[in-house]
This record gives sequence, C-alpha cells and structure tokens, in this order.
Amino acid sequence: MYLRKIETTGFKSFANKTILDFPQGVTAIVGPNGSGKSNVADAVRWVLGEQSMKSLRGKKSEDIIFTGTDKKAKMSAAVVSLYLDNKDKKIPIDYEEVIVTRKFFRSGESEYLINKSKVRLSDVVDLLTSAGVSQRGYCVITQGMADSILSATPAERMVIFEEATGVRMFQIKKQQTIKKLEATKRNLQRITDLLNEIEPRLSSLKRLASRAQKRGLIEASLKTEQELLYSNMWRNLLKKNIKNTVDKINIDKLVDNAANDILIIKDNLSKNDNKNEEYQPTLSGYQKETSDIQVVINELQKNLSVLEGRIQIENEKKDTTENPEFVPINLGYVKGKLTNILNRYKKLLANINSLNDLNNIERLKESGKLIKIDVEHLFSEVSEGKINLNEKKQVFNDEELKKYISEKEKLNIQLSQKSKKYQEINGKIVLLNQEEQDRRRLFFEFERKLQAKQEELNRLKDNLNTINIELAKFEVRKEDLISEIREEFNSSEFLDSLQEAKTETITENNYFNQEESRSRVRKLKFQLEQIGGIDPLIVEEFDETQKRFDFLNVQYEDLIKASSSLRDVITELDKKIEKIFKESFRRINTELNKYFKMIFAGGKAGLSIKYTDKADEDRQENQEASEDSITKEFAKKIAGIEINAEPPGKKISSLNMLSGGERALTSIAILFAIISNNPPPFSVLDEIDAALDEANSSKLSKIIGEISQKTQFIIITHNREMMKQAGVLYGVTMQNDGVSKIISLQLDEINK
Repeated sequence: MYLRKIETTGFKSFANKTILDFPQGVTAIVGPNGSGKSNVADAVRWVLGEQSMKSLRGKKSEDIIFTGTDKKAKMSAAVVSLYLDNKDKKIPIDYEEVIVTRKFFRSGESEYLINKSKVRLSDVVDLLTSAGVSQRGYCVITQGMADSILSATPAERMVIFEEATGVRMFQIKKQQTIKKLEATKRNLQRITDLLNEIEPRLSSLKRLASRAQKRGLIEASLKTEQELLYSNMWRNLLKKNIKNTVDKINIDKLVDNAANDILIIKDNLSKNDNKNEEYQPTLSGYQKETSDIQVVINELQKNLSVLEGRIQIENEKKDTTENPEFVPINLGYVKGKLTNILNRYKKLLANINSLNDLNNIERLKESGKLIKIDVEHLFSEVSEGKINLNEKKQVFNDEELKKYISEKEKLNIQLSQKSKKYQEINGKIVLLNQEEQDRRRLFFEFERKLQAKQEELNRLKDNLNTINIELAKFEVRKEDLISEIREEFNSSEFLDSLQEAKTETITENNYFNQEESRSRVRKLKFQLEQIGGIDPLIVEEFDETQKRFDFLNVQYEDLIKASSSLRDVITELDKKIEKIFKESFRRINTELNKYFKMIFAGGKAGLSIKYTDKADEDRQENQEASEDSITKEFAKKIAGIEINAEPPGKKISSLNMLSGGERALTSIAILFAIISNNPPPFSVLDEIDAALDEANSSKLSKIIGEISQKTQFIIITHNREMMKQAGVLYGVTMQNDGVSKIISLQLDEINK
C-alpha cells in the first residue's frame, strides 16, 4: 500500500485544484519560505482526522479555507483527497484504490468520504489504523514533533512508545474489556438483588395460586361478557381507523396536487427571474448610449456658442466699417466702454482655454490681441478730445461671416439629429422600465399565489398530521386493547379470532353499552373474589413472576460465564501487550543505537525503562534487557521511558547537555528507529532536516534511502542532499494572487 496522489481544492494557499502524484520511493517538495509547501503536510494530517487547529498552524476552523487576496476571491470550502493504492488489501475493503476525502465549508459543515460515500470520522480512523495509517502515528512528522520526544517527560514518552510499539490499540481494547467487565459486575449485583427480592414473593404467590381452581359458571359468564365487550371495542376501533386511512389517502392526493401547483408557480417565478437578469444589462447599454450622445450634444453646443460669438464679432465689424463715427470724448462714457472691452477680453481668453481645436484657438487669440490694441489706442486718443471709432478697426469680411453662418446651420442640424436620437433611446428606457414594472407586478402576483398555495399546503399538512397522529394513536390504542385482552383472557384464542376476522363479520350489538358491560365484568370479578377470596390475576402474576425468576437465573449464569470470559480476554491482552512491547522495544533500542552510530559516526544511544519503586530500579540496573525485563507484574510499575545518548568523545549525563544540533540528530535517530520497527505505508517529513548541516543531511539522506524500501517518503525540504534521494521533485511557488502553484520534475527519467 502507498499514497498514490493528493488532490486539493481551496485548502490554505492551494486555492486552485492541485494534484500531486507520488511514486513509490522518495518524493521531494521544495520551495522558498512562505510558498505553501508545508501546507501539503497539513493537508495529509487534516484528512487523517486532525482536529487541533493549532497543530495545523491555524486559530479557527475557517483558517484552512483559502481566505482570498486582492487578486483572488476567497473560497467557500476546502477539499482534500488522499488516493491510496490498496492492491495488497492492507486496508480491509474490497477496493484496489481507496480515496479518503475530507471537506469543510465556511458554514461550518464537515464531511468525510471513503470512495465518495459519506462516513463518520471514526470510520475513517478505524479503517486507516488497521493499515498502519493514523494522524497520531508517524505518517506526518514535523521538526517540532521530532524534538518533542526529547523534551517529553518519561511518562509522556511512555505514551509515545506505546503508540510506536503498536500496543496502543490493544490497550484500548483492554480498557474497553475492563469497562465491559465492570458493567457485567454491576449487572450481576443487580440481578442478585432482584433474585433475593423476588424469591419470597414467588413462594407466597405459589401458595395462593393453588387455591384458585374452581371458577364454574361465574367464570363462564365473565368470559362471555368479556368477549362481547372486547368484540365491540375492537370493531369500533378498526372502523375508526379505516375512516382515518381513507381520509389520509384523499389528503395525500390533495397534498401532491398542491405541491405540484407550487412547483409550477416556482417555475414561473424562475422564468420571471431570468427576465430580470436580462433587464439590467439592457438598461445599462441604453444608459451608456444616452451618456455618449449627451457628450456629443454638449460638444456641439459648445462649438455652436463659439460660432455665435464669431458671428457677433463679424457683425460688429460690419457696423463699424459702414458707420465711421467721431464723437467728443466723454470720460465717463470712455471708461465704461473700456470696462466692457476688458470684460469681453477676459471672457474671450476663458473661451480660448476651453477649446480643443488649435486653429480656432489661434484665431481667437489674434482677436484678443486686436481688442487689446484698440483699448490702448482709445486711451492714447483721449488727450485729443475726440476719437474716430472706426480707426484701426478690423476690416469686415463678408465671406467669413457667411462661412460661420453656414457652419452654425450644420451644427444645428447635427444637434437636432443627436437630440432626436437621445429622445428615441430615452423612449426605449421608459418602455424597458415599464416592462420591468410589469414583470415585477407579475412577480408579486406569483408570490401571492405561491403564498396562498403554500398556506393551503400547510393547512393540508396540518390535517394530515392530525390524521397521522390519530393513526399513531390507533396503534397505541390497539396495543393497549390487545394488552388488556391478554390480561383478561388466559389464552390467546379469542384475541387471535379477533385479529383474523374481518371488521364486518364481528358481532355488533346495536344496544351495546360499553360502560354497562364493564360494570358487569367488574361485578363478576368481585363475585369470584368473594367466592375464592383470591385475586383472579394471582395465577397470571405467579406465572409471570416465575418466568421472571427463571429468566433472572439464566441471566445470572450467563453473566458469571461472561465475567470469566472477559477476564480471560484481559489476560490474553496483557500477554499480547507484554510480548509485543518487549519485542518492539528491543528492536527500537537496537535500531536507535544503529542509526545513532550511523549519524554521529560513533557513540552510543539507548532506551531504558524507568520504574516507580527502588526495588524495581535495582532490578533494572542489575539485569540485561531480556524477555522478562518487562513482565505483567512490573508493567503497572513502569513510570516512563528514559533516553540515553552519548555522542563520540562525550560523557553525557542528561539530554539537556546536548547541543541543538545533537538534539536534532538524536531526535531523528529515534524517529527512524521507530519507523524502522513498524514502518508506516507512507510518511511525510516536513523540514525535519532544517537544523542539519550538509554532512549530517547526507547521512539522513542515506537513512531515508535505506528505509524507503519499506516506506514511501514525501520530504518537504530545502536541502540538496535530501533532494538527491528523490525520484520526483515538486517545486512550490507563490503567485502574485497569493495562490501556491506546483511544478513537477521527474528526476528518475532525467537520470536515465
């Protein structure tokens, strides 16, 4: 079994659908810091059932969903699937490929799937644990996880090594068995108490039952009266149920009809909504067109204003040319004239600055200069006492005036056409808005009909619920009546005849009164009590009590056997735990020393068991790690696991004396000793080589190459030496939109 591929969508920085295919052997995932490569390890751990957001480097559940950036919208869900090759059937299901999927939505909903079928988290955990895959195991190993083994207390390490040696699941089974044994003991005590309570009562009932033998005519009369009573009660109950059943069928049809009507109305609403989707784009198009036309109209009006100014100037030239005038100078008049000319000059300059046509701009500027010359000349002539108003004026040009008038007419025609076009489109907008109003009116009409039909449907459902309640009550009343009949009759013959007979064949007495019949039954029972002085239910009670007593006796014997069986199971589990732990512990110890020497080029390392009392500590010091070093008797006294590590040339009394690099190497040696003992199908190593130099990275690379014959490795690394072991190399980059992208390289094919 191995991990064939991972498929992610919306998980952390992998917003887009991303597929990573893994061969058997070693695959390396590389990339710069912050590119999202460690999110691959988080994705594997998440699918395997990790619930701690802290372990996934987040604060809340939504943090695993791509949050979005300025260039990429946030995702609504995170989906990760692990494709496991199961041709060896390590996973106990009849599929050669097992797809384990986990989904999480922003709404808070979560799903687990196996081969696209919904399952529970416990189903996923149980199925994968049976194949040696779990999020608590060593399928995903991080740098912090490696160091945590050294930092843990001896007791915490014991839990780690219970998991590593594979005895954890047997301990869980043992605890479950112990709980079952405790529950069995409690049940046994309760049954013992009940037997002690019932036995005296049973003896008393037995004596009373022997006196209830002669019943005679009263008993026969009682039976006849009871048959009449219960026959009529049974008939009335069935008749009422038949009516309710028919009513239910009719209302079911009405409910179906109303539901179909609602579907039709909703379909009409949907079609109406589709029209609404067409409205806004069409309206926007019309509005843009009117806006564009308005810009053209404004430009035409501006050009028209300029032409009108030019025509006015030419007309003034014409007047001054035809009527030269000499007037005595009036200073007030001259000053007013000058003020008007200057204001005109400023306005002319303002018009020049707003124009876009360079030819018109130059021409208007020239006119402005002439106005300025006229003003200066007027002031120079004031001292002479008169002025020739036509002197130095521009010469009137009739052709220029005609040209301006012609251009004005053209502009007026264009303006008229554009205004007409503008009005036409405005008319379309009005028509479109009217259609939208009609659509909305129709929408509200459909809504009103939908509400009315929904109210009708709700009313029908209320009626249906009422009938369903009556039908449910029928079953209860029927069972109550059956129980009552069974209590009243010593045999089931009468009840069987009622159940087999059709409703119309059961005897009906039109003058039958139920209360009167019950009264007669009570009187007959009272007579029986007087005659016999014995409760008519004594015999039945005796039989029931005897049956209960016999049943409890059988239960008592079964619980005794079950207790013995559970104790045997616990004993067998103890032996199995002891055996597996001893063998695995010894192998891990051997592998640890082997990998430690390989990494440090010498030295020694080992594991030892820490006991809770002095006698056992002395026993530990005075014996080798043999098969009886961990026995059933001592297992309860184990306090934890100690780690001893001595690099070459050093005498270390405590792990705290190791340097940071030595701690990292020791942690790696322990991890690979554990993996070598119980190899998982695959293992994701997330930058566990971060603290290693090139030489030590090379040693770690060789270890991985050795173990990769048994375990598939997916290595997240920056280290060149680690990359050399990989058959496939994936590069992870971060795009400008904040999305991680995968680039793959088949190194095995390149080497060929």
